[in-house]
Amino acid sequence: MAISNYIPAVWSSAVFTSFQQSQVVIPSLNTLFTGDVSYGNQVNITGATTPTIGSYSGTSTAEALSDSTVALQINQKKYFAFKVDDVNAIQARGTFDQWSNSAGRALAEDSETYVIAQMISGGTSQGTTAITTGDNAKAALRKVRTALTAAKVPAADRYCVVNSAMADLLLAGLSDASQLGNDASGIRNGVIGRLYGMTVLESALFTETKPQAVAYHATMGCAYVSQLDSVEALRDTSSFSDIIRGLHVFGAKVVAPTAVQFITATA
Repeated sequence: MAISNYIPAVWSSAVFTSFQQSQVVIPSLNTLFTGDVSYGNQVNITGATTPTIGSYSGTSTAEALSDSTVALQINQKKYFAFKVDDVNAIQARGTFDQWSNSAGRALAEDSETYVIAQMISGGTSQGTTAITTGDNAKAALRKVRTALTAAKVPAADRYCVVNSAMADLLLAGLSDASQLGNDASGIRNGVIGRLYGMTVLESALFTETKPQAVAYHATMGCAYVSQLDSVEALRDTSSFSDIIRGLHVFGAKVVAPTAVQFITATA
């Protein structure tokens, strides 16, 4: 049977919507440069040094500011491919959420696993410390918060993503979960709440199983670019099924290492 009624935009939109809705960390990153990207390209992120503030007494002197460029490589190329009995029939019924949702979730998990790994490999370590109690966990978060402040990272738009082991200790260390405060940005995936001026997120996508936390600034810390290149349908030559497959290209880069601070529990 020919795949005569397949509408790529419908499937692409459904997968992309699920991809966005399944994200936890990516919405808090600098995604300004996301757009029409392709594998093998790079995005140049340019930043300027901070100007000197002088006392004004009738005259002023302009200084030349140097800039720094960070190259973000679009070096991740991933795909999904799954079989369905009849694309035409499924699309006609309008009931393909189970496939598009699964694909979107898988793409989000793959991307965020990579993003967290990049933040840890490119960020600044605050070493290891004993984190076995709720008080230990809160002390660890205060340490990375202090490191951000010492690096003159703006107090606004700070986040902290923690793995499940750290999240459990944080919650155990509070007599009432409401002590974490409210997330001013509203309901968002993975948000535990706010603590020490940071929106705290929980993610199960850390490779580290010991308690670990990464504190960062939303725009200064890490940049992410992404493009869902294509979602297409084709006949499976080895069965009577159709195949839906898609290609996702992306990249992530720590822009300012001091704006990403992490801490890990000792063994």
